[in-house]
Amino acid sequence: MNDMKMQIELEKKFLIEYPKLNLIMEKYKPIKYEIEQIYLFSNEGSRRVRKRVEGDKTVYIETIKVRINGSKCYEYERELTADEYELCKADADPNRSPVIKDRYAFQYKNKIMEIDVYPFWNDKAVLEIELESEDDEYFIPPEIKILKDVSDSKKYKNAQLAAALKNGKL
Repeated sequence: MNDMKMQIELEKKFLIEYPKLNLIMEKYKPIKYEIEQIYLFSNEGSRRVRKRVEGDKTVYIETIKVRINGSKCYEYERELTADEYELCKADADPNRSPVIKDRYAFQYKNKIMEIDVYPFWNDKAVLEIELESEDDEYFIPPEIKILKDVSDSKKYKNAQLAAALKNGKL
């Protein structure tokens, strides 16, 4: 991990009603990312590689997350080349399926909102809001309907979704 950049990630995570994407696109002009995440074997925390496509630009990232609590973790990241990404995939955890999702990222009242839309759900999605501190104030755009706060729920972490997908439990 010595060549990885470390930061503390603090976020709120909500299960939301499937968003009206045309309205979100029109009003907030989000950046759309097509994401493929592959979970790898790891002795510490959760390790993954991600391919993120925005238009004609592709970025590859390796991430290790070591959980502090449900909504806070140490996050180590480094950018990969396409070849390194392909090599890392050889360490894929066979008990987890790749997670494919579209992410819509936009700013709302000084916070970055990230809506993750998964192909296996047509009635719900996930909203993540990056926070600077535990008591950081945030607001939810009125077009987004919160179903429940899942910040402390393992069930909605992407690593768990990858395992549920593999086991046919989604």
